Amino acid sequence: MRIGRISGAGGTPHIVVAAGSEDEPALIDVTASAQALGDKAVPATLADVIRSGERGLDAVRGVLDRAGNEGNPAWMLDPGNVTWLTPTEPAVCLCAGRNFGKHRDESLAFWSKEKRADGIHFNFPTGFMKSPHLLVPHEAEVAKPDQVEEFDYEVEIAAVIGKSVTGVSKDDALDAVFGYTIFNDLSARELQRDEMRNQMIMLGKNLPGFGPVGPLIVTADEVPDPQALTVALRVNGETRQSDPASDMIFDFASLVSFWSRMGLAAGDLITSGTPEGVALHHKPDPFAWYLKPGDVVEAWVSGIGTLRTRIV
Repeated sequence: MRIGRISGAGGTPHIVVAAGSEDEPALIDVTASAQALGDKAVPATLADVIRSGERGLDAVRGVLDRAGNEGNPAWMLDPGNVTWLTPTEPAVCLCAGRNFGKHRDESLAFWSKEKRADGIHFNFPTGFMKSPHLLVPHEAEVAKPDQVEEFDYEVEIAAVIGKSVTGVSKDDALDAVFGYTIFNDLSARELQRDEMRNQMIMLGKNLPGFGPVGPLIVTADEVPDPQALTVALRVNGETRQSDPASDMIFDFASLVSFWSRMGLAAGDLITSGTPEGVALHHKPDPFAWYLKPGDVVEAWVSGIGTLRTRIV
């Protein structure tokens, strides 16, 4: 199931499910259908669906069947004519760093040239937190921050946690995942670079709008092996990144298990890291590749769809 959130009548969040193909989806307004049919079994919010797991998904499936039999066209929506919301409102958004092999290699080459780092080690997953209040939905407009010229993109897959877990084993880690969505880890490279020279990272990853996510979550039952997914990113139609998730150094089971030591809750996000091809490492002149007002950025994950962001 591909499930997400939109702004419904009066600005109330509605649950929607995508039918049809990845390229030509149609949206079914689950919330409106359930209300019209008097179906009180469907959870009121997508967060409630995530927390209730299979029980919540079964309730959604039930109203979808009834809505299909009813055939009310008012419940069918054009995905290009809705106001999207982020599919989840996490308490925690954890982003893996340098977790694709080829991106690790291009980063190591850069920092070795800078002669300001001893190297990049991978004894365990590393990363940073993205503040949840900075997350923005599909079709959002994100302003290039003032005094930031090195404005970069990073396509990622995000695992959506489905239940509270602490210290889960790697073997059981994927059982805690509700589904997967698309993430674009926007970055201010000049800020990030200065922070990393001080052996930390925060502001360069946490400016307004620096977390496009969505539009839909594909439930875990439809993704038996998240490492079989493929990611790509286009700017103004030009492909900048493209790689299989099999290039991840630490797979999703490892990431979820490792970070569950801090405690995770339903709706939290853990992202994959990004493949090679970020603007920072383009030669000879990365400034030709950094994001600028007017750019349209499309982050894509196989089987999930496209997350579109407009830079203003």
